[in-house]
Amino acid sequence: MKARKIPRRFDAAEILHQRNSQFSTLNRLSAIISQTGSLDKAVGGTLDQLLELTGADIGSVHILEPKTDHLKLIASRGISREFIYAEDCIPVGDCLCGRVAQTGELVSSPDLSTEVRLTRAACRDEPFGSVVSIPLKSRDRVLGIMTVYAKRPHAFMKTDQEFLVLVGRQIGVAIENAQLYARTRELAVAEERNMIAREIHDGIAQNLAYLNLEAKKLEDLLNKSAPTQALSELNQIRRVIQDTYEDVRELLVNFRTKFKEDQDFLTVLSDYAQDFSRRTGIRVQLPRSDVPALSPTVQVQLFRVIQEALSNVRKHASAEEITISLSSTPTHLEVKIQDDGRGFDSRSLPNQKHPRMGLEIMKERMAHLQGELRLESQPGAGTTLRATLSLEMAKR
Repeated sequence: MKARKIPRRFDAAEILHQRNSQFSTLNRLSAIISQTGSLDKAVGGTLDQLLELTGADIGSVHILEPKTDHLKLIASRGISREFIYAEDCIPVGDCLCGRVAQTGELVSSPDLSTEVRLTRAACRDEPFGSVVSIPLKSRDRVLGIMTVYAKRPHAFMKTDQEFLVLVGRQIGVAIENAQLYARTRELAVAEERNMIAREIHDGIAQNLAYLNLEAKKLEDLLNKSAPTQALSELNQIRRVIQDTYEDVRELLVNFRTKFKEDQDFLTVLSDYAQDFSRRTGIRVQLPRSDVPALSPTVQVQLFRVIQEALSNVRKHASAEEITISLSSTPTHLEVKIQDDGRGFDSRSLPNQKHPRMGLEIMKERMAHLQGELRLESQPGAGTTLRATLSLEMAKR
């Protein structure tokens, strides 16, 4: 009697074990990619995990540079220096890897010794047996490629390729986030530079131009032997110089103030308020209140609005006291800055040919947060400034 053939279960068990390992690795990779601040480090850590899991010997990641239409190497493992030098920059569409960036589709070759699609000398010269190259995508847009090589032919199964595609999607999202963050930082730096330029133009530059004219007047008075008028003119010049000095000092203090990871918004604001009081002699009241957690961008923008408001009080209000209040409702956050200065007719602001630059800067900052800035003032009754934004935006 023929022996009954027992079906092999080893392959199925092996595949199940591999699937479990891949799932576990995918979770670890998600943590590496999302929690590592540096994109290069996150990608490098991902390559380490992938080589171990797939049995690959070599791995590389290139990012697409849209302006040059080239792929730039940002991470590699196991590659010789000569290969790194040769493959540091790959034109889109060139060789196997370049095709991946061009088509957005996975490319694999089980035996590179017979591969006719290899067009780059560096790839032909390396002792590779098999390769898989996948696109790094986010929202169907190719942002780069990841390639893994093995020295032996037929090293990668279909399950390996499917797993690499999943990882590629995660890396693609990480690349897009890193690029968005970089652009946000560039825009923030450009915005701050514009703000500084406006501050200098609106205050310091105008004061220097005024001092130049006053110095000429003083020279004329001295030539006419008018000491009393010359002394009066000199006192005016000294006052403007002092105001300019305060403007420069305030500008330096404002832009040196930074948020530390272990400090909340109210702590930094309280320190700044105390410093402002010491410098100007104006009392600043900051009632303690429960403020929801704010995103870093919102903290900086709100803080700059408060700094600008206090600066305007110092320059124009002749106030003795300022109160800064923060309050929140289930839907909105409000910052109120109130002074007891001389005030002015706020109804006249829309009719002014040359609006106050500081007010315009604050409005721009709040518009950036999709918020609102309102000003209320009457002659002899002080000024109240209200900055309001949604809690949803405040936490972004």
